[in-house]
Amino acid sequence: MLAWITYQPRGLPRVRHHIQLLCGLPLCRVEIGGHPSVLLRLLLRREGHALREAGIREGAWAEDLPSWGQMDLRPVDIAPLRRAVLPSLLACAFHQKHLSPGSASVRLTAPGTSLPVYWAAQLLAERVRYLHLAAGCGQQALEDWLLRRYGLACGGAAPSLEVSLSPDAPPSALLLGEGCRCQPVEYILPPTLRDAVPPGIEGECLLAALHRQGRLPASELAVKRIHFGA
Repeated sequence: MLAWITYQPRGLPRVRHHIQLLCGLPLCRVEIGGHPSVLLRLLLRREGHALREAGIREGAWAEDLPSWGQMDLRPVDIAPLRRAVLPSLLACAFHQKHLSPGSASVRLTAPGTSLPVYWAAQLLAERVRYLHLAAGCGQQALEDWLLRRYGLACGGAAPSLEVSLSPDAPPSALLLGEGCRCQPVEYILPPTLRDAVPPGIEGECLLAALHRQGRLPASELAVKRIHFGA
């Protein structure tokens, strides 16, 4: 179970919780209210202890939730969801950047090779004309694999898009790694979730939790827009 935290900075200090289901996924909905005060922090300390006693270690919340309202929970990791919907992300990125996959040149960056890096490289090899790699340890083996399987020799025209699994990638890249929370993505949701899941990182954490539990196949999500940085 994970916590779904909301905050309204009005009224008397209060912390309430109840259990609800989202497509069969049990959530502890925590509602925080009131301006920051000694009493509110005391209530949050008690609530955080109760959550830990219940085995809850992660949660979903809006980007503007103050750190003291997160009660030392870790946010749901959305990177696995981003990688699962990578075909839709790539299609959206090509559209937004006015690129034709058949002639596009893409740079794939990562701190080292792994199964997600191979998955991303495979999808790119099937979709773009030129692929550049900066994948750290194991890159040569990945290049050899791409050459054997797809006949693709890495290199070519200068990249017009970067796809990155690196934690320190620039916001102009399509982010799939640890730092991807800083790049908002808008989704087209299935009808059963449209009124239940809020927009922004709060909603994406819930989607990631549903996907992780096998309750939301990646095929039921479509990417509407990627908010690339400068």
